[in-house]
Amino acid sequence: MDVVTLDAQAADNGLAMMLQGLLAENLAASDGKRRAFESMSSTFGIVAPDAEVTVTLAFDGGRCTIYDGLRHEPDLVITADSGKIPEMSLLSIRYGLPWLLDDNGKNFVRALVKREIRIDGLIRIPPTPLKTAKAALDLVRLTRILSVNS
Repeated sequence: MDVVTLDAQAADNGLAMMLQGLLAENLAASDGKRRAFESMSSTFGIVAPDAEVTVTLAFDGGRCTIYDGLRHEPDLVITADSGKIPEMSLLSIRYGLPWLLDDNGKNFVRALVKREIRIDGLIRIPPTPLKTAKAALDLVRLTRILSVNS
């Protein structure tokens, strides 16, 4: 049984299919990525407003289900144009963290500052520090898993 599955309604969603393929391929290629994947339990929404496409990645117990649209009240929502989303997989990983000091990392930070990429949910009202910290750690893990430069 596949550890990364598409919900039936996500079968026609190009972003969902791209993420499923990238996750499955990277997990098969690396034991370290597989261990990080198995420890994840957060839910992420990914929104590409220019392409009018939205997906939800729900991680739980070493499995990920990818849904069409925002579902399950995501812990974090990443919003970026469709061209920026695949660029995030180009971030290098050093010491287990996204490396922000090379060209890809600097471009990512620049896109965050310009709000070309937004990550909603890292600051919550009312504050939920444990849930937010877990989601932030899982976001680092997700970045590590999706990276093709690690």
